[in-house]
Amino acid sequence: MKRQKLFSTLFLVSVSIFSSLNAQMAGNPVTVRGEGEWTMSVFGTYLNQQLGSGTTTVSRRVLLKSTWGVTPWLDVYLTGGGTQLEVKVSQEGIESYKDKYRFGFGAGFTLNLVTLPQSGIGFWLGGQVMRFPSQGSFMELFDIETETIYREFVMKYDCREFQGCIGVTVPFRSVRFYAAGVGWAIQRLEKKKEYLEYGDSRTFVGDSEGEYRSGLWTGATLGMEILLPHRYSIGVECLLFNQRNYQIMVGICQTGVTNW
Repeated sequence: MKRQKLFSTLFLVSVSIFSSLNAQMAGNPVTVRGEGEWTMSVFGTYLNQQLGSGTTTVSRRVLLKSTWGVTPWLDVYLTGGGTQLEVKVSQEGIESYKDKYRFGFGAGFTLNLVTLPQSGIGFWLGGQVMRFPSQGSFMELFDIETETIYREFVMKYDCREFQGCIGVTVPFRSVRFYAAGVGWAIQRLEKKKEYLEYGDSRTFVGDSEGEYRSGLWTGATLGMEILLPHRYSIGVECLLFNQRNYQIMVGICQTGVTNW
Protein backbone atom coordinates (compact mmCIF):
# COMPACT_ATOMS: atom_id res chain seq x y z
CA MET A 1 0.00 0.00 0.00
CA LYS A 2 2.82 2.40 0.87
CA ARG A 3 4.54 1.70 -2.44
CA GLN A 4 1.29 2.34 -4.36
CA LYS A 5 0.76 5.55 -2.41
CA LEU A 6 4.30 6.68 -3.22
CA PHE A 7 3.93 5.95 -6.93
CA SER A 8 0.60 7.83 -7.12
CA THR A 9 2.14 10.83 -5.35
CA LEU A 10 5.17 10.84 -7.66
CA PHE A 11 2.86 10.69 -10.66
CA LEU A 12 0.97 13.80 -9.48
CA VAL A 13 4.22 15.61 -8.71
CA SER A 14 5.64 14.74 -12.12
CA VAL A 15 2.50 16.08 -13.79
CA SER A 16 2.69 19.27 -11.74
CA ILE A 17 6.32 19.88 -12.74
CA PHE A 18 5.48 19.42 -16.38
CA SER A 19 2.51 21.76 -16.09
CA SER A 20 4.63 24.46 -14.47
CA LEU A 21 6.92 24.60 -17.49
CA ASN A 22 4.34 25.16 -20.12
CA ALA A 23 3.62 28.87 -20.27
CA GLN A 24 6.12 31.64 -20.74
CA MET A 25 4.92 34.64 -22.77
CA ALA A 26 7.44 36.75 -24.62
CA GLY A 27 7.13 39.72 -22.29
CA ASN A 28 6.93 43.39 -23.23
CA PRO A 29 7.24 45.21 -25.52
CA VAL A 30 4.26 43.60 -27.19
CA THR A 31 4.23 45.81 -30.33
CA VAL A 32 6.83 46.00 -33.08
CA ARG A 33 9.23 48.85 -32.39
CA GLY A 34 10.43 49.43 -35.95
CA GLU A 35 13.31 48.86 -38.33
CA GLY A 36 16.74 49.36 -36.78
CA GLU A 37 15.39 49.82 -33.25
CA TRP A 38 17.04 47.96 -30.38
CA THR A 39 15.06 47.29 -27.20
CA MET A 40 16.22 45.84 -23.89
CA SER A 41 13.68 44.33 -21.50
CA VAL A 42 13.90 42.87 -18.00
CA PHE A 43 10.91 40.97 -16.65
CA GLY A 44 9.93 38.46 -14.03
CA THR A 45 7.16 35.88 -14.01
CA TYR A 46 5.35 33.92 -11.33
CA LEU A 47 3.34 30.84 -12.23
CA ASN A 48 1.00 29.11 -9.77
CA GLN A 49 -0.76 25.82 -10.46
CA GLN A 50 -2.82 23.74 -8.05
CA LEU A 51 -3.44 20.08 -8.74
CA GLY A 52 -5.31 17.39 -6.88
CA SER A 53 -4.09 15.62 -3.73
CA GLY A 54 -2.64 18.79 -2.21
CA THR A 55 0.04 19.45 -4.82
CA THR A 56 0.96 23.04 -5.75
CA THR A 57 3.54 23.98 -8.37
CA VAL A 58 5.35 27.32 -8.44
CA SER A 59 7.65 28.46 -11.25
CA ARG A 60 9.68 31.69 -11.04
CA ARG A 61 11.72 33.33 -13.80
CA VAL A 62 13.83 36.47 -14.12
CA LEU A 63 14.75 37.09 -17.76
CA LEU A 64 16.52 39.58 -20.00
CA LYS A 65 15.29 40.08 -23.56
CA SER A 66 17.20 41.82 -26.36
CA THR A 67 14.99 42.79 -29.33
CA TRP A 68 16.07 44.04 -32.77
CA GLY A 69 13.78 45.60 -35.38
CA VAL A 70 14.48 43.82 -38.67
CA THR A 71 11.79 45.63 -40.68
CA PRO A 72 9.03 48.15 -39.84
CA TRP A 73 6.73 45.19 -39.16
CA LEU A 74 9.05 42.48 -37.73
CA ASP A 75 11.07 42.26 -34.50
CA VAL A 76 13.28 39.33 -33.47
CA TYR A 77 14.73 38.74 -30.02
CA LEU A 78 16.95 36.62 -27.78
CA THR A 79 16.02 35.75 -24.18
CA GLY A 80 18.14 34.51 -21.29
CA GLY A 81 18.05 34.41 -17.50
CA GLY A 82 17.25 32.39 -14.40
CA THR A 83 14.45 29.84 -13.96
CA GLN A 84 13.39 28.07 -10.77
CA LEU A 85 10.91 25.27 -10.05
CA GLU A 86 9.27 24.34 -6.76
CA VAL A 87 6.66 21.65 -6.06
CA LYS A 88 4.87 21.66 -2.70
CA VAL A 89 3.30 18.37 -1.62
CA SER A 90 1.07 18.49 1.46
CA GLN A 91 1.02 14.72 1.92
CA GLU A 92 2.70 13.62 5.15
CA GLY A 93 6.08 11.96 4.68
CA ILE A 94 6.82 13.53 1.28
CA GLU A 95 9.51 16.20 1.13
CA SER A 96 8.81 18.73 -1.63
CA TYR A 97 10.89 19.34 -4.73
CA LYS A 98 12.74 22.67 -5.00
CA ASP A 99 15.46 23.64 -7.43
CA LYS A 100 17.78 26.64 -7.43
CA TYR A 101 17.76 29.19 -10.27
CA ARG A 102 19.27 27.78 -13.44
CA PHE A 103 20.07 29.43 -16.76
CA GLY A 104 17.48 29.27 -19.54
CA PHE A 105 17.68 30.75 -23.03
CA GLY A 106 15.48 31.22 -26.08
CA ALA A 107 14.59 33.20 -29.19
CA GLY A 108 11.44 34.56 -30.79
CA PHE A 109 9.73 37.10 -33.03
CA THR A 110 6.81 39.57 -33.12
CA LEU A 111 5.08 40.27 -36.44
CA ASN A 112 2.73 43.20 -36.99
CA LEU A 113 -0.14 41.99 -39.19
CA VAL A 114 -2.12 45.20 -39.63
CA THR A 115 -2.69 48.51 -37.82
CA LEU A 116 -5.90 50.45 -38.35
CA PRO A 117 -4.90 54.05 -39.18
CA GLN A 118 -7.72 55.91 -37.42
CA SER A 119 -7.92 54.04 -34.13
CA GLY A 120 -4.38 52.67 -33.90
CA ILE A 121 -5.74 49.22 -33.11
CA GLY A 122 -3.19 46.62 -34.18
CA PHE A 123 -3.24 42.90 -34.85
CA TRP A 124 -0.07 40.88 -34.37
CA LEU A 125 1.31 37.42 -33.90
CA GLY A 126 4.40 36.06 -32.22
CA GLY A 127 6.30 32.91 -31.42
CA GLN A 128 9.24 31.76 -29.38
CA VAL A 129 11.24 28.76 -28.27
CA MET A 130 12.98 28.36 -24.93
CA ARG A 131 15.17 25.74 -23.29
CA PHE A 132 16.17 25.28 -19.66
CA PRO A 133 17.20 22.54 -17.22
CA SER A 134 16.00 21.63 -13.75
CA GLN A 135 17.54 19.31 -11.20
CA GLY A 136 16.33 18.24 -7.78
CA SER A 137 14.90 15.35 -5.79
CA PHE A 138 11.84 14.02 -3.99
CA MET A 139 12.19 12.33 -0.60
CA GLU A 140 9.78 9.97 1.11
CA LEU A 141 10.06 8.98 4.76
CA PHE A 142 8.49 5.75 5.95
CA ASP A 143 8.98 3.27 8.78
CA ILE A 144 9.46 -0.45 8.44
CA GLU A 145 8.96 -1.96 11.90
CA THR A 146 11.48 0.01 14.03
CA GLU A 147 13.70 1.27 11.20
CA THR A 148 13.33 4.61 9.39
CA ILE A 149 14.01 4.50 5.65
CA TYR A 150 14.20 7.31 3.11
CA ARG A 151 13.47 6.79 -0.55
CA GLU A 152 15.02 9.46 -2.79
CA PHE A 153 14.31 10.13 -6.47
CA VAL A 154 16.98 12.34 -8.02
CA MET A 155 15.57 14.07 -11.13
CA LYS A 156 17.18 15.86 -14.08
CA TYR A 157 14.99 17.66 -16.63
CA ASP A 158 15.82 19.14 -20.03
CA CYS A 159 12.81 21.22 -21.07
CA ARG A 160 12.07 22.80 -24.46
CA GLU A 161 9.10 25.14 -24.95
CA PHE A 162 7.46 26.04 -28.26
CA GLN A 163 4.94 28.88 -28.15
CA GLY A 164 2.78 30.95 -30.44
CA CYS A 165 0.20 33.68 -29.94
CA ILE A 166 -2.07 35.96 -31.94
CA GLY A 167 -3.51 39.09 -30.42
CA VAL A 168 -4.89 42.60 -30.65
CA THR A 169 -3.54 45.83 -29.15
CA VAL A 170 -5.80 48.79 -28.29
CA PRO A 171 -4.05 52.10 -27.50
CA PHE A 172 -5.53 54.63 -25.10
CA ARG A 173 -3.39 57.72 -24.55
CA SER A 174 -0.12 56.47 -23.04
CA VAL A 175 -1.34 52.92 -22.38
CA ARG A 176 -1.55 49.98 -24.76
CA PHE A 177 -4.03 47.30 -23.71
CA TYR A 178 -3.74 43.92 -25.37
CA ALA A 179 -5.26 40.46 -25.39
CA ALA A 180 -4.07 37.29 -27.11
CA GLY A 181 -4.83 33.65 -27.56
CA VAL A 182 -1.83 31.47 -26.72
CA GLY A 183 -0.83 27.99 -27.80
CA TRP A 184 2.23 26.14 -26.53
CA ALA A 185 3.84 22.72 -26.46
CA ILE A 186 6.67 21.15 -24.50
CA GLN A 187 9.19 18.42 -25.03
CA ARG A 188 10.70 17.29 -21.73
CA LEU A 189 13.59 14.84 -21.43
CA GLU A 190 14.14 13.41 -17.96
CA LYS A 191 16.59 11.21 -16.11
CA LYS A 192 15.73 9.60 -12.77
CA LYS A 193 17.88 7.81 -10.18
CA GLU A 194 16.41 6.03 -7.17
CA TYR A 195 18.19 5.56 -3.82
CA LEU A 196 17.31 4.01 -0.47
CA GLU A 197 18.81 5.53 2.68
CA TYR A 198 18.76 4.02 6.15
CA GLY A 199 21.17 4.84 8.93
CA ASP A 200 24.55 5.66 7.40
CA SER A 201 23.85 3.50 4.36
CA ARG A 202 22.76 4.75 0.91
CA THR A 203 21.89 2.15 -1.72
CA PHE A 204 21.46 2.80 -5.42
CA VAL A 205 18.30 1.07 -6.67
CA GLY A 206 18.25 1.95 -10.39
CA ASP A 207 17.89 4.65 -13.01
CA SER A 208 15.71 5.38 -16.01
CA GLU A 209 15.25 7.88 -18.83
CA GLY A 210 12.08 9.16 -20.43
CA GLU A 211 10.55 11.73 -22.76
CA TYR A 212 7.28 13.61 -22.51
CA ARG A 213 5.50 15.53 -25.27
CA SER A 214 2.58 17.67 -24.22
CA GLY A 215 0.71 18.18 -27.43
CA LEU A 216 -0.96 21.58 -27.89
CA TRP A 217 -2.06 23.53 -24.81
CA THR A 218 -4.08 26.76 -24.98
CA GLY A 219 -4.67 29.81 -22.80
CA ALA A 220 -5.55 33.51 -22.92
CA THR A 221 -3.41 36.54 -22.10
CA LEU A 222 -4.50 39.98 -20.89
CA GLY A 223 -1.99 42.79 -20.43
CA MET A 224 -1.10 46.43 -20.67
CA GLU A 225 2.00 48.41 -21.55
CA ILE A 226 2.42 51.88 -20.01
CA LEU A 227 4.53 54.25 -22.12
CA LEU A 228 6.93 56.47 -20.15
CA PRO A 229 9.30 59.34 -21.09
CA HIS A 230 12.61 58.60 -22.83
CA ARG A 231 11.03 55.64 -24.63
CA TYR A 232 10.71 53.51 -21.53
CA SER A 233 7.66 51.36 -20.82
CA ILE A 234 6.35 49.19 -18.02
CA GLY A 235 4.31 46.08 -18.72
CA VAL A 236 1.96 43.92 -16.67
CA GLU A 237 0.54 40.70 -18.05
CA CYS A 238 -1.60 37.81 -16.83
CA LEU A 239 -1.83 34.46 -18.58
CA LEU A 240 -4.95 32.58 -17.54
CA PHE A 241 -5.52 28.83 -17.66
CA ASN A 242 -8.49 28.67 -15.31
CA GLN A 243 -9.45 30.03 -11.89
CA ARG A 244 -6.82 28.02 -10.05
CA ASN A 245 -3.96 28.27 -12.55
CA TYR A 246 -2.36 31.51 -13.65
CA GLN A 247 0.87 33.31 -14.52
CA ILE A 248 1.75 36.96 -13.78
CA MET A 249 4.46 38.89 -15.60
CA VAL A 250 5.90 42.33 -14.76
CA GLY A 251 8.63 43.95 -16.83
CA ILE A 252 10.32 47.17 -17.91
CA CYS A 253 11.89 47.96 -21.28
CA GLN A 254 13.61 50.79 -23.14
CA THR A 255 13.82 51.28 -26.88
CA GLY A 256 16.68 53.09 -28.67
CA VAL A 257 18.98 55.73 -27.22
CA THR A 258 17.57 58.06 -24.56
CA ASN A 259 17.77 61.84 -25.02
CA TRP A 260 18.12 63.22 -21.48
